[in-house]
Amino acid sequence: MNEIFTVAGLAVVSSGIAVLLKQYKPEYAFGAVFAFGIIIMLYIIGFFREIFELLQNLISFSGIKESNFDIVLKCSGICLVTKIASDSCKDCGNESVSSKVELAGKALMILCAVPLMEEIMELIKIFMEI
Repeated sequence: MNEIFTVAGLAVVSSGIAVLLKQYKPEYAFGAVFAFGIIIMLYIIGFFREIFELLQNLISFSGIKESNFDIVLKCSGICLVTKIASDSCKDCGNESVSSKVELAGKALMILCAVPLMEEIMELIKIFMEI
């Protein structure tokens, strides 16, 4: 629980520094925000390993195929990377590039989820025959 206070504190400090830099040296403001973003990401990356271990335990307990779990993880990763890239583009003032990154992320998620959709369709087909 205390970790969120650390992340929030870093975010507030980075925002304050960015506002100050924007007044005097606007070209450094984005670099400072980007650097703090990387610091925050490096800080929370350790939590993802813990999350993956917990999810792995749940998957083994539930009996769900690991291939389905892998698809969900890949889609989650695509979402996170897309969001970070899109927000970075928006911070730079490139709304057009940001929307294209979001579109690419959505397309890649659909492509990644096709095997899962095929499996769902097979299950529906089996239930329709019963």
